[in-house]
Amino acid sequence: MLSSKTGRRFSYLTCALSFFLATLFSTGGMASDETAVDRWLEKTADAPIDGLTEGVYGRKDLDKLANYFPPGLLSLLDFDGFELNLAKSQSYKKHKSFVEATKKFLGQAQLTGEQQLTNYVAGQPFSAEQIQESMVESAGTMIAWNNVHRWHYYGYSVENGLAFIKPNAGSSTTKLPQGFEGGGDVYRNLTMFYHRVYLSGLSTENNNDYRLPVDGSDKYLFKEYIEMLSPYDVAGMKFVLERPIEQKEGDQVNSYLPTERRVRRLSAKERADSYIGTNWTFDDFEGWSGMVIDNDWKLVGKKVVPHVLNSENEVPRFFGPMSTIPRDRWQLRSCYVVEAVPKWDGHPYGRRLIFVDEENFLIPMTLVFNREGQLWKIFITTYQKDADVLEPTVMESIPRWRGSVAINLLDGSANVSPAIGPTNFPKVKASTVRKIFSISNLTGGR
Repeated sequence: MLSSKTGRRFSYLTCALSFFLATLFSTGGMASDETAVDRWLEKTADAPIDGLTEGVYGRKDLDKLANYFPPGLLSLLDFDGFELNLAKSQSYKKHKSFVEATKKFLGQAQLTGEQQLTNYVAGQPFSAEQIQESMVESAGTMIAWNNVHRWHYYGYSVENGLAFIKPNAGSSTTKLPQGFEGGGDVYRNLTMFYHRVYLSGLSTENNNDYRLPVDGSDKYLFKEYIEMLSPYDVAGMKFVLERPIEQKEGDQVNSYLPTERRVRRLSAKERADSYIGTNWTFDDFEGWSGMVIDNDWKLVGKKVVPHVLNSENEVPRFFGPMSTIPRDRWQLRSCYVVEAVPKWDGHPYGRRLIFVDEENFLIPMTLVFNREGQLWKIFITTYQKDADVLEPTVMESIPRWRGSVAINLLDGSANVSPAIGPTNFPKVKASTVRKIFSISNLTGGR
């Protein structure tokens, strides 16, 4: 069932800003190796979605939760006061425009030998039947493309925090940000504005060739804008990322640093570094941000894992020794487990196991292994999704991003990025795209 690891590495987007690199902190004994994780997958492959009843599970129930939380993450739940509120696993319908586009173009999308997607127009590229009938390598690639082209309307915007966390050193007096209800020393806390807009593959634009009526919609899948808002020493730092439809052309990432007063394009080698000193890179947001052709893919199998898909909190809450565990309403979700092995030999990641929700192709969890086979990082993403209705409106149908967690098991550090305020899904105008997402306008305000 499980594939062996290979030595290939892949390149992806990062930002090399050395003055933000986090100091390393040792915890000792928290990490697991990939053999333990692979054995967990094999041993618990048949743990069903109804294997746990609804209710609250505590520290005394970790043996039951061990079937659903992987080694490394399970050990982080072993603390006084741990509670997991497990709700009923629900099914959520997508918007009718996405469903109609999926039916209309069923069977049209294909994979090239370079793993590029061709003949895709809109909707979900590949069906469950196509995935099931394919070889494991093609199936894994199909799942990756389904994640890229999941239902997302026109994209979203949100203001969010970004906390840098290390273990408490003695009697720390650090004041934790709102929603951080556990331990940990938040030694740096940023706020930022994030906006992604999709230009093509839009099921709601069926009268406009499924594209936004703007320049570049025939070339780009999406554009991203990131602006640091606080504290003062990073305020005004901005990034614009452009993701081409043809991934072999490569992303273009441009940064503006107020201290340098110039726009700089990131090189390919810089993209293998940390994103402003965090445990993420540009390709780690929401578990993995979609550069398919940079990886060798394989479908490992299926696994039921817990996920905060319908958060009950307006303000995201986190607890535990490092305030990294979502204190929220969880569901058991059936996921594809796909292996992504980097193609680039110089990349520090050796292998990823990405858990992709079988119904909506969101990523609740990603496990990252280093070249030595140690479980290095765990990424967790939380969402808020309205209860299922027969014909959901656009807003009722979209899973809203509410928070991301990056845990470094090898040095004991962590990053938590909670939403500050609502996650918005605006239908942007052509003038807005030109104003916000233009590289030439990076030196101006949004």
